[in-house]
Amino acid sequence: MKSLAFLTSFYNLNGTLDIRKDYFNYLSKNFKKIYIINTDRLIYFPKFFLGETKKNEKIYHKIPSNIYLINPRNQTEFIEFAGKNNLLIINNFGKSFFSLKIHFLIKKLNLKQIHVDNLGGIGMPAYIELTKPLRFLNYHIFQNLFKKIITPSLIFFGLISRIDIHFTSKKRELESAKKSFVRGFLLKKKLLFSKEYRLVNSRSYDVLLENKTKIEEKYIVHLDAEMNGRHEIETRGILKAKDVKAHYYHLRLFLNKLSRDYSKPVVVCIHPRIRKKEVKKLIKSKFLKGFKIIQYKTRDYIYKSFLVTNFDTSAVVDAAIIKKRIIGLWSRYMDINQIKHSKTYPNQIGYLRLNFENHTYKKKELIKTLNKNTSKYDSFINNYHCHKKNINGVYDIISVLKKRYKCI
Repeated sequence: MKSLAFLTSFYNLNGTLDIRKDYFNYLSKNFKKIYIINTDRLIYFPKFFLGETKKNEKIYHKIPSNIYLINPRNQTEFIEFAGKNNLLIINNFGKSFFSLKIHFLIKKLNLKQIHVDNLGGIGMPAYIELTKPLRFLNYHIFQNLFKKIITPSLIFFGLISRIDIHFTSKKRELESAKKSFVRGFLLKKKLLFSKEYRLVNSRSYDVLLENKTKIEEKYIVHLDAEMNGRHEIETRGILKAKDVKAHYYHLRLFLNKLSRDYSKPVVVCIHPRIRKKEVKKLIKSKFLKGFKIIQYKTRDYIYKSFLVTNFDTSAVVDAAIIKKRIIGLWSRYMDINQIKHSKTYPNQIGYLRLNFENHTYKKKELIKTLNKNTSKYDSFINNYHCHKKNINGVYDIISVLKKRYKCI
């Protein structure tokens, strides 16, 4: 009998608990005990990679009583804990150079592992200038090269263990891999990083099936993105204060215009992975003065939205699933990655994207366009979210955990 152990960084634990809250709730109702184990002190060079490994945030989420947070101070404590418990690892720590140390530990301890990728989001590459060698080296070598080539290659030398099952809601990407000459061959022969790939419905579709939130049209909901977030700073450094100020000035004008034209209040939803101190800074800056600012309730407000605006966040998939009106936004004050990324979801889902600086529109024509665009969402939903009608994807996962791994 095995116990589930979800290995993840505690640096943004509040974000993880919020994004995965339904998933953890399902697990807690079906298994006696679940561990969430901190990987921050189990990686190579944690201070370089995380910066603030000793400053984990206070937990703002209520966790089911049978889910336990485990915070090993070093690999010895992790080995001791794993030795006392028959663990099945749920891999949420990736394949970068820094996480290789965890892969070696899992191999040493002969632990089975699975991966759950049921969020239905779309990955976005980053562009980093060669004039910034340390950032270039970190992203393209220590992360991207290891993720795509080096870490998977170590499997062939028997130095790290394959993932047993990769549960995914990304049908399009799985079909693309099957059609590829090389990846298709490796997939068929079970020689990829994961031995087996199973298609499941996404988290967003699961929520829709068991939705207890009434779908309304009360608000204009803006899904904001950090202009100087951790990952943005990693790729291009800190954006100039005057550019941040100008960006929010025009954004505020645009959102206020939408609010006046459609007689709906604006609610700004902040990404759950943004730390509380950064949220406080944003509120104190008054960049979004006059708007209600919310964190950890994004989906609830999307379900109550008249229309949703966003830059590049995966949270917009909840709006697509329920066919909400969506506007993708960008400004010339954003960096090259932010501007490129702002094209991804509009292109994949099929909603309008516009530059909000001094933008003019006709009320009736804009709504007519947004309403028409909702009919384009079906392809995205079918390729990334719903593969089996009226089936809860997490139940598929739980069934395998019980039958194949005898998890209790």
